[in-house]
Amino acid sequence: MNLKFSMLFLAGALHHASSFAQEDDWSALLDDATAPVSKWSGVVEGNATAIDAASDNSLGSNWFARLEYKYTQHASQWVIHAQLDYDYLDQAWALPLFANRDVTDRLVDLEKDSDSSKQLWYGQIDWAYWQHDWQQGRLTLGRQPVTVGLGRIFSPVDPLGAFSVFDLDRLYKRGVDAIRYDYFASNDLLTQTVVTGNQNDKLNLLQVVKGTLEQGVWLLTAAIREEQRYLSASLQQYVSWLDADVYGEVLSAQLRGTERLLAHQNKQQRYLVGLSTKVGKNGTFTLEWQQQSLAASTTSDYDFWQQQQARSQIMPMGVAKRYLAVSYSDEWRDLTRYEILAMQNLIDNHPTLSLAVTHSASDNLQLRLALAWTPEQGARDSEFEQFANVLQLGFRYYF
Repeated sequence: MNLKFSMLFLAGALHHASSFAQEDDWSALLDDATAPVSKWSGVVEGNATAIDAASDNSLGSNWFARLEYKYTQHASQWVIHAQLDYDYLDQAWALPLFANRDVTDRLVDLEKDSDSSKQLWYGQIDWAYWQHDWQQGRLTLGRQPVTVGLGRIFSPVDPLGAFSVFDLDRLYKRGVDAIRYDYFASNDLLTQTVVTGNQNDKLNLLQVVKGTLEQGVWLLTAAIREEQRYLSASLQQYVSWLDADVYGEVLSAQLRGTERLLAHQNKQQRYLVGLSTKVGKNGTFTLEWQQQSLAASTTSDYDFWQQQQARSQIMPMGVAKRYLAVSYSDEWRDLTRYEILAMQNLIDNHPTLSLAVTHSASDNLQLRLALAWTPEQGARDSEFEQFANVLQLGFRYYF
């Protein structure tokens, strides 16, 4: 039984199980159905970019376009997102700074890229899925975004293409090729089963159980990946005397085969402690500390861990073992919003700072400024100082 047939078989089994368990009255569903709805939308972004690196500077531009289509009929919907990126920089060494990272959990190559010494084109079908809702269930089949965990800045328990904290743009989470079944057991309990495939012709399984508390939420996850087995637990609780949500996550993984050889050990752990609170009318303050076992404990190990991460399927969270991060977002004026993110590498004690400011010039148009900056502190041996400082000034137009 090949992998694609296996995923289709699983989808059919989940569809049958849901239909049997829910005993839906299909005639009632059809009687209440509304007329089909078809909708096109999208966003175009353009930025002028300036880069300051250790030994050279570069100027250029970055362009991004995303076309979205959604078709809804009865209790089903089809969603497709096509995306195109174009980057031009006058210095060839700077182009890899904007290269797209590979998504491991994809069965089908729906991407096309072309690069030269100074420019890069990258097109892809980033989302393409069908979704159907029942009274207590939802089946989603195809290329879709899947998010796991409670972290606001770091995502230590998410194995499916978590956002990078080093990204200046965080508009969309990239899709993975998956079958996902959500079952709403009650108002307080949700289970989520996710089966993904990759181009190694392997199935990966993720099982999530999520529950609510009086003023909080808990999350248990288990994953079976090619050479990884892991369990994780997450808890978030509102603490009245702090007037804040306090949360924590812990992950424990067993490594096998190549992953074990790459890491020189057979276990992995990650820990996260965080706090998030509302400030004033529209402000949010977030503080997070992360510890991980598979990373560098000295700056001399950075090169080694970067090479290991490039060959591994474990989602990287930087190369150091410990990080501290603080973010603050608020409205400067009614139409202008800003977000500041500061991170400290607790191994080499170097910080990095990013700033994003968006101004709504109209209902459809945003003007945007983004900055990533690492203060120099002596020799450029920090993880953050290996990156260039980047300034972007541009726009986003939604249609």
